[in-house]
Amino acid sequence: MKRKVVLLFGLCACLVSLVGVYNFLDFGTEASQAQTIVQQSNDEEAAREVNGVKIMLNGIRTEESSQLDSHYVIIDLELFNNRETVYEFSTFKITLVDEENFAHGVTTQVETKGILGGQLHPGRTNRGEVAFLVPKAEEYELVYTDHLRTGQVTWKVNVNEDE
Repeated sequence: MKRKVVLLFGLCACLVSLVGVYNFLDFGTEASQAQTIVQQSNDEEAAREVNGVKIMLNGIRTEESSQLDSHYVIIDLELFNNRETVYEFSTFKITLVDEENFAHGVTTQVETKGILGGQLHPGRTNRGEVAFLVPKAEEYELVYTDHLRTGQVTWKVNVNEDE
């Protein structure tokens, strides 16, 4: 009986320490002020096509991060499959390049709308947001690379938080 009580207290201590570590780490779940920065003005500026897939940049917003001199840049993208075959889309193909030319991958530490990724069948559309944790700056470059078909498209992303 004594071993069961000791085991129960040990498991409770492990559970409390796991909860403490989870709450200590920043998973972007705290309430933060989101600010819409840019709405693209027309389709010509916002749309790019690579290998039969049209990618539309619908908007950009930022959210504060608990990391010093960093914030989340959240980009709203829409995909149109104009091909006659299924297109496999992955967010690993998207990076945001900062002013010092460092590329940053997609993060899941902040809540976004929609889900981008998976199979996109011919004639179908998918829309969602992707988030990047990047150093604070006024300009970035969004890069989509289709590694298997050697295509790449880019957008200039201007962020001005004073607006």
